[in-house]
Parts: sequence; structure tokens; C-alpha cells
Amino acid sequence: MACPKCGVPDPGPGLFCMSCGFKLPASPVTTAPPATRPLSAPAAAAPLGPPGPAAGVRPAAMPSPAQPVSAPAVGQMGSMGTVPVSIWGPFAGYGTRGRHVSWLINDQGDRADALRDAATARFERREIPRATVQRMTLLRQGILVDSRPYFLIRRGLATAGLYIARFGQDLYVSQVTYFKGPISSIRVLLVALMALFIIVYPPIYNNALSSVNLNLLGGSVSGLDSLMTLTCCLGPIYLLDYLALGLLVLFSAYKWLTEKDLLAALRVPPNEFDTDDIVALEKSVEQTVREALDVVGIEQRLMPQAAEYGMRRRLI
Repeated sequence: MACPKCGVPDPGPGLFCMSCGFKLPASPVTTAPPATRPLSAPAAAAPLGPPGPAAGVRPAAMPSPAQPVSAPAVGQMGSMGTVPVSIWGPFAGYGTRGRHVSWLINDQGDRADALRDAATARFERREIPRATVQRMTLLRQGILVDSRPYFLIRRGLATAGLYIARFGQDLYVSQVTYFKGPISSIRVLLVALMALFIIVYPPIYNNALSSVNLNLLGGSVSGLDSLMTLTCCLGPIYLLDYLALGLLVLFSAYKWLTEKDLLAALRVPPNEFDTDDIVALEKSVEQTVREALDVVGIEQRLMPQAAEYGMRRRLI
């Protein structure tokens, strides 16, 4: 079955398309066409009593009552399925997680689909400056995963994820912010100098070692001063530099496996300008949801103001 919206031939096992987030229709049930009477056989007069089986025709067996099969409710929170093993989480590659807030609105679960559609229309009308809005299905890490449709609003280095779903009879709204810090030019220059020193030092040291001339009979030694300088002064720096670059490679590999960010060690935390941009994005997304609540007939007071903004601190 192909997705009716984006045309992907295999939209995935869940209730929503894994490419565009569109809710997939239920699979149609094919039934055999009814048998038709041959044209050459004349129709007999119908008897007055209850109809019985025609001559030569075996009556169809009555289907036995089947046990009810529990199917997930449309719009419920999460959609279980199987996908290939993934080493990354659903928000891998979007940076460091910031504020994560959520709301649970009682007895409004049946309006989850309508609220998502209303939020889509409100995002188009709001036109957040320099922002792109996408409906994507994110997967949780593992073999058995949940596929959940998100609104991803990206503006510069910040990404806001909006999740609207049905949670039993209630309506669940969640908003999370991720920030991918800018790469520091000073850190890039420092790493480049460290790598250059690792490359240049061994040839210089080998040349100094080969140029040492020992004249035991005359008691003179030439080139020993430069060799001692390279060994005693620059040797420990070389070892520390080599160790630091090794730790940097291990840290980058760890960040790639966990957060899909190979350059995480070169990034810096957000400054005041970045914080203002992140807060403005968060307020815009939250206000868009409030306007969508009015469209579907839910009072805004049921969704109180979220907590203040705050990013998690990083060690590096």
C-alpha cells in the first residue's frame, strides 16, 4: 500500500506514514463477487414460504462467531512495529536537549486528529521567520519501537518537536527543544595545531637524532643540545598532545554512536542571542497550539503556561 499523501510505496507498519507523518487509511477488505445466475436458466416463481436452498446448490456454511480482536484505537499514543536495529535515538542529530514540557487534557482524546490538522493550518498562517515545519514520524531506538508523528520546527540551530496524541480518553501534548551549538573557530584552530604538531614532531626528532656526531677520541659531541631540547622540552608536550587527540577521537566516536554528532567536541553552548532565538521559537510553537485549541473547541485554560526555559549544561 502506498501513502496517499507523499506516494511512498512502503509507508511502514504503524498507523502513520514514516515519511510524511500522514495517518494511513485502514486496509480495505476484499470480498468475492456474488455469484450470478446464468442467462439461460429461467427464474422460477418464488414460493410463499421461507426461502430454501435451490436444487443442486449446497447452502453456504454459516460462519462461526469469531473472538473479538483488540486493535489499537485510532490516534492512540504510539504505534508498535518492527524496524531494523538503530543505534540512535529518535532525536539523534538535533543537538542537546533543552526544555521538555507536556500537558494532559482530560476527556479530549477524540480531538487529537483534529488538533493536529488545526496546528498544521496555524503553522502555515503564522509563518515563523526563517523556520521550516515538517511532519515526520520518529522512531524510538531498538528492534520493537514506537513510531510517533511529530511536528519538527527548525529555525537555525534550534529544533522544536511538537507531539499531539490520544492517551486513552485524554489528549496529550508534548513539546521538546533541541539545540545544536555552533562550531567554535578557536577549537577548530586548536585541534588543527595539535594535529600539525603530531605530524611535524617525529620527522624533526629523527633528523636531530641522526645528526648527532659522537667523537669519542676527541671528546666532542655535536648536535646533542638540539636533541636534548627536543627530548626534554617538546617530548612531554608531544606525548600529552598525542593523548589528548586520542581522547578527542574516542569522545567524537562516542557522540556519533549516541547522538549522531561527530563534531560535538567542537561545539560551544548557546549564548544570549541563541537563547533568545530558542525562546522565541518555543513561544511561537506553544502559541500555535493554543490557537489550534480554539479552532477545535478546547478552552485554552486547560493548557497552562509552560515552565521557563533552561538548557542542560555540557562538560565540553
